[in-house]
Amino acid sequence: MTLVIADLCGLSQGLIENALNKIPSPRREEICRLKGEPERAQKAVGEALVRRFVLEKFGIACPVFLRGEKGKPYLKEVPDFCFNLSHSGEKVVLAVAELPVGADVEKVVPREFSAVAARCFSIEEQKKIAASKAPLLEFYHIWTVRESIVKRRGEGAAAMRGLRLLEEQVRSFAIGEGKLFSCEECVAPQYLLSVCTSRGEGCGLNVYYCSAEEVLRGLK
Repeated sequence: MTLVIADLCGLSQGLIENALNKIPSPRREEICRLKGEPERAQKAVGEALVRRFVLEKFGIACPVFLRGEKGKPYLKEVPDFCFNLSHSGEKVVLAVAELPVGADVEKVVPREFSAVAARCFSIEEQKKIAASKAPLLEFYHIWTVRESIVKRRGEGAAAMRGLRLLEEQVRSFAIGEGKLFSCEECVAPQYLLSVCTSRGEGCGLNVYYCSAEEVLRGLK
């Protein structure tokens, strides 16, 4: 499995607009319709990230992405290319695997989470949060795990309720400066990341870090 983590820190609006002009319609229009500049930046970088990966791996300069029955995108030219994008705050993550994959990154920010946990988590998970010394982190950890499973399956947010692992495996990390940590190693992580793959996926992991500026400047 490969993870590419891009950092949006210091990204200029001009570079984002220039990159958007290189993204074909209708995807460009979808991104431009987003109201907030941070959301447009995240989507533009994610789009550039996967397009650059496809170019380097398959030599496809103008890839065509379609959506399956449940809305999960796939590459028309190479339908069995398994990838997933996630973004939060100033991080954009591309996960690529041999088998279907789902990834979710979340910036850890203070929030009221009890209503969300009651609606989406199991009783056991709610008890685990209540018993934790760091309940906010435990909430985000469970959320990223569940979201990664849903994204791997290509299901909607409604599937978060009553969710159970089937043939999947999930690996969770804290994102540090140029390094991934296990959640236990990092006391106060800024970002948590969970990646869900099939149990048949190997345990090898390649992680690459880059700046979003580098990604957008290299977009063809």
